[in-house]
Amino acid sequence: MVDAEIADDQIHSVTQAITNALRGPNTVTKRIAAPAPQLNGSGAEHVDEPEVVDEAEEIDAVDVTPAAPKTKKPRKAAPKPNVIPVDTDTEPKLSTLVDGRSHHKRYLAIAAWLHDHRDTPVITQDHVYSCYRLLGWPTDILDFAQPLRELKFRQYFESPERGKYAINQLGLQKAKED
Repeated sequence: MVDAEIADDQIHSVTQAITNALRGPNTVTKRIAAPAPQLNGSGAEHVDEPEVVDEAEEIDAVDVTPAAPKTKKPRKAAPKPNVIPVDTDTEPKLSTLVDGRSHHKRYLAIAAWLHDHRDTPVITQDHVYSCYRLLGWPTDILDFAQPLRELKFRQYFESPERGKYAINQLGLQKAKED
């Protein structure tokens, strides 16, 4: 038992200070600045002792172990398209319309040529792959459907169902411009 003259509202801070003192040196303590002096009823200043707070009580436990890095799986190659029969010999020949262009322009020209001259309004990557093979163009494209998807995003194609692309009016106009 401790004999001290302490106001009732100060008992909590004194018991906390005693508890912290008895804990020992393994805890980190932090001193909080004393509040502004308070005047008691007689007009004399009453100065409180600085409050000692245990910092371990204020901070919740934080897990600092780093998250396991995600292993990147190698990208799965798109399936190789199939060769389908496409008539490239009757007039107008495809080789006269699309020689020496970028892949996107070639795809647009092939789709427009199939639409206008071969009565094929809806094409697949197989149509484009077959035309590339028949014309002797390089087929080292990893995903033959990628340019079709990009042209669809630019609104030159519509997709009536997955994997099928129908050239629209904007795509036909763009193919004629190039």
